[in-house]
Amino acid sequence: MTPRRLAIACALIAGIALSACGGGSSPAPSAASPQATGAGGSSSRGPGALILTRPKGIAEIDLKSRAEKMLIPQPTSDTFLLDPAVSHDGARLAYVVQPPPKIQGTTYDAGSDLWVAQRDGTGAHAVFTHVHPNQLVRFPQWLDATHLLAVVQEPVQKAGTTSVTYVLERIDITTGQRSRLLQNVLTFGLSPDRTHIVYTELVPSGGETLDTAALDGSGAAVIVGPDQNLLPFNSPRYSPDGATIAFTSADQTGARAGFRYVTMRAFAPQPAPSVDGLPEDVWTVPAAGGRARRVADLKEDLPALTWGRDNTHLYVLGMNALSDVDLASGAVTRIAAGSFHGELAWAP
Repeated sequence: MTPRRLAIACALIAGIALSACGGGSSPAPSAASPQATGAGGSSSRGPGALILTRPKGIAEIDLKSRAEKMLIPQPTSDTFLLDPAVSHDGARLAYVVQPPPKIQGTTYDAGSDLWVAQRDGTGAHAVFTHVHPNQLVRFPQWLDATHLLAVVQEPVQKAGTTSVTYVLERIDITTGQRSRLLQNVLTFGLSPDRTHIVYTELVPSGGETLDTAALDGSGAAVIVGPDQNLLPFNSPRYSPDGATIAFTSADQTGARAGFRYVTMRAFAPQPAPSVDGLPEDVWTVPAAGGRARRVADLKEDLPALTWGRDNTHLYVLGMNALSDVDLASGAVTRIAAGSFHGELAWAP
């Protein structure tokens, strides 16, 4: 586990609520994907919208007008809404609710729950409530109309040592039934035809690789390994045609050259140290594997990304800005304010 992942895991075990807070080749998934249309969505001719986390809740930004509106406000000042995901028809949202930590006797619980709502925020209800203290559900993605994929994190104590397990699960939103799919999945993205995932894998020897596999785990292959000196891997996402994978990561080639960490000056008293994560950029790699290519030099702290309607634009949410990355021209345009450790998803 990288120091960054270990720090996050330790924070979770200690009950610190997150504020906003995966060489070889495998067959590329089919480019076939249902056209996303539905209630509350933009016209199919327009650029669509972005659903993203803000300190006060989950918001929507119209990419044509750049107008922003709040969809789901945080219910209390110490309840955080995380990881929005948009259904394939654009009509519903899945998201994570991190309620205030609870202390019952000697037990400290800072777990999170999975919720679903209509696109406009109405009809919000829990579909999976954590069953163990400090159990976290993160990064949901819609598999179909009644199932979500999500990473379930759980602290495990063995021989006096506490560690964290990361399991990709399928969750039925009507019954709450859970099925375990893959272990050691830190974060992931679903292919357009919903048959494969790209994921950050926690490797036993330490560190991470970026892998692809079918949903049943078959055909697993490393597409970006340690030889490329990228770490950690965050927000991996298939392009709409399934041919390319985008992700954010820090270039470790010069890790011993003494470059500075990305800081949290806005969140730390001055002149106190404010070391956080390594500065990350945006990268792409063929879905079948190969050399990763840096497409945006952002040096952001744990940025998240999503593709737009087609294969030409990536939208990246970092602490400093929400940016539009034009892959054809290489231009990076700031379109709105950033969010600390936020997440986002494109919506029709």
